[in-house]
This record gives sequence, C-alpha cells and structure tokens, in this order.
Amino acid sequence: VQKGIEIAKQELGMNVELIYEDSKCEGRDAVTAVNKLISVDKVHAIIGELCSGATLAAAPIAEEAGVVMVSPASTSPEITNAGDYIFRTVPSDALQGAFGAQLVFDKGYEKLAILYSNEDYGLGFSQVLEDSFEGEIIANEAFERGATDLRAQLTKIKNANSDAIYIISNSPDSAVAALKQIKQLGIKAQIFGSEGLKSQDIADGAGDAANGMILTSVSSGSTPFFKTHRRIYDRESPGPFAPQGYDALQAIVLAVERGAKKREEIKDKLYEMEFDGISGKIDFDVNGDVVKPYNVLKVENGKFVEFSG
Repeated sequence: VQKGIEIAKQELGMNVELIYEDSKCEGRDAVTAVNKLISVDKVHAIIGELCSGATLAAAPIAEEAGVVMVSPASTSPEITNAGDYIFRTVPSDALQGAFGAQLVFDKGYEKLAILYSNEDYGLGFSQVLEDSFEGEIIANEAFERGATDLRAQLTKIKNANSDAIYIISNSPDSAVAALKQIKQLGIKAQIFGSEGLKSQDIADGAGDAANGMILTSVSSGSTPFFKTHRRIYDRESPGPFAPQGYDALQAIVLAVERGAKKREEIKDKLYEMEFDGISGKIDFDVNGDVVKPYNVLKVENGKFVEFSG
C-alpha cells in the first residue's frame, strides 16, 4: 500500500507531505498512531488503517477530531457505520463474502469449510460467507492473527471431509502456514481464499502448496500502474491493496484541488466525488463506501492468473 501511495504522490504532482506510522494491524497501536498524526503532526487527512480491527479502533478518534480517514484495505462490514469522516476505496466484505459464497457453489462445491482469522476482518467475512453459502458449512475454524501452527484447526477440517476450504486471512505468515499444512496433512479439498492472500510473497512462501488456489480479489490496478510499479520496485506485481492506496491519496488530492481547504471541506468533497481510479470507479456512497466488481484469480506455477473456470 505504501508503494502505491508513493507512486500516486509522484504521478499526481502535488506537494503532499506523507507521514507514516506503523500500527502493526493492532488496535492499541492504531489508536496511538492516529492520536499522534492528528495532535502532533496536525495532518489534514489520513490513509489507513489496513486491518479492519485497527481501523475500527482508530475511527472514533478521527471522527471526533473531524479528520478524514480513508482506508485502502479494511473490508469489515462494521466500517460502513464507523462515522461520517470514515471512507474506504475497497468494497465491504458484505459484498465479497456473498460473491465468494456464490463462486464456490457455482464451481460445484457443496461442502465448505471456513478457516478464518479471529479478528474483525475474519469474523465479518466468515459470517457473510456462512450466511450466503447455498451448500453446507461443515466446519468453521478460527485462528489468531499471525499464528503459524494451524494443524489442530486443519485436522478438524480434514475429518469433516469438506470438498472446499475458504481461507480468510490478512496475515502472510498465517496464510503461508495454512497452505503448507493443508498439503502436509493430505487434505484434497479445493482451496479458495480472500483478497488478503493475493500476494506474490505468499505464493512464493507456500511454493507448490499454493498452486491451484482460487482467490476472490479486488482490482489489481490498471496496466499503466502495473508497469510503473514494476519499473520502480522491480516486482512481478503490486501487493494487495496497492492500487487502493493510490486511489485513497488521489481522492484526497482531488478534494483539495476542487477547493477543500479545511478538514471538514475534504470530507464534503469526498462525498461529492466521482472519478475513474486505477482500481476502478471511485464513487463514495452516503456511508463512505464504494461498490466494485471482484476479480477471480488462480495460482498456476506460482503466479496469479485471471481465472474463469
């Protein structure tokens, strides 16, 4: 996401000072970070947080201070009602969970096991997935974010004899561990995953265990963005939510260019805004949410490719 934001700063040509704080996807650290940014750094707007739980922890502070906060990655349905100053350039899991549930069922899998991170992101996504799936949910196992020993949960899933597993994780270490241990335990179910698994680092870390995995994902960005990212950072493809990070800064910059001088005016301009971002159309609704289509990708020979089945 930081790389996407830095590309946006270069390409948009506006004199923007960027101040980064690492909240480690933890609510407590997010609260500390957002307080510093608002009270000490006197920022006009904030991009973040990434993890839904940390966003929900920081949102009340930004809301009370009247500072716009635009998340490029937090997808929990609860963020819809987080406040008037809270926006996001990524759609809610209320949409992706339903899309993923239909995808699994349409591919012919009727017995689904869910493996999810025990935090706002995983809880929200898994609940929508479970509520939307037309087949049978035969296992629903949680793990703590960052956990790397998931054998107990996966053994239960194996014994349930599911024909598909949906992994919901925004922790690369947990995702890699899950994929490797599914293979080690000899689980033959088709693996599906949330957009948090769309990272070349995860595919590389899991090796052969990642091949065949099918992902639902938000936009990976436009072709020019891909080329610029590859030229600057020498990576095969942008990481997850890099395009959404670009569009978060672009939205704030456009608000200022369209006359916003105060924090509240940035908020008002965002609600009026509509533009074609590199991750797709940005048109914030009354809750600061966006609605976008999802891509379906499959890992083949260690690479993410478009998948239609």
